[in-house]
Amino acid sequence: MKIIIVDDDMTSLTCFLKILVNEYDIEYKFFKGDLSCILSYLRANRIDGIFLSLKLDNRNGVDVAKQILSLQKDIKIVFMGEEQVAKQLFMEFKENVLGVCEKPLIVDQIQSYIDVLKSSVSKKISIKTFGSFDVFINQKIIKFISAKAKELFALLITYNGRSLNMSDAICHLWPDKAVELAKRLYRDAIWKLRKTLKEYQILFVVEFKRAQLFLHKQNIECDYWEYLLKPSLAYNGIFLPSYDWSIEFQSELDTIKIKREHFFTI
Repeated sequence: MKIIIVDDDMTSLTCFLKILVNEYDIEYKFFKGDLSCILSYLRANRIDGIFLSLKLDNRNGVDVAKQILSLQKDIKIVFMGEEQVAKQLFMEFKENVLGVCEKPLIVDQIQSYIDVLKSSVSKKISIKTFGSFDVFINQKIIKFISAKAKELFALLITYNGRSLNMSDAICHLWPDKAVELAKRLYRDAIWKLRKTLKEYQILFVVEFKRAQLFLHKQNIECDYWEYLLKPSLAYNGIFLPSYDWSIEFQSELDTIKIKREHFFTI
């Protein structure tokens, strides 16, 4: 797990060092508030969490948070400062904020937030597409609240990191519906997908934009993606059979399977 601590108060940094010196599975870096250095580091490193002071000598912590989230939208934030001030920020950063550490910092409180971060990062997401479509977190199956929300997520998985726009989603999932009805059904599926992912605390895997979806593939295992990359014969010829649109993706898999079988028999 990687975290950064942004604070120009040496007392606070000393408090963190007391904890992190014994956290061998955490990679950490301190910043005093130099935004250019922070953003440069983020461009080269994927960060799981940030402890961010609301008051820095030459910069507002809120502005720093906005800049950080423009680069990595799923970072979890723990603000450090006055709790009443920080609470007002929860609505603006509600999907990213874990909580607030009041100053002077308390070791036990910091430790509790580090433990929460560890728990969220340790979630192993695995996806099965060869056969029925299922999503697992730490080997426990996710129960989607809507069949169409689940199907929409399956389609996003087959896009393999490419953005999925509303028109493409409608063409695949509601090809025979009138345009306005299809748009309403799409928005309903989006709402239910968000609710499911949020319930299982993995909302960070999908970025919801206006009429567009993006998938963050980090920390996700998927048999479909692995088969495309690796010369394996694990594909059994059955790919998302519940969904009619899967045939266009299955044809590629079948072609790969034939080529690989031919290669291994030579």
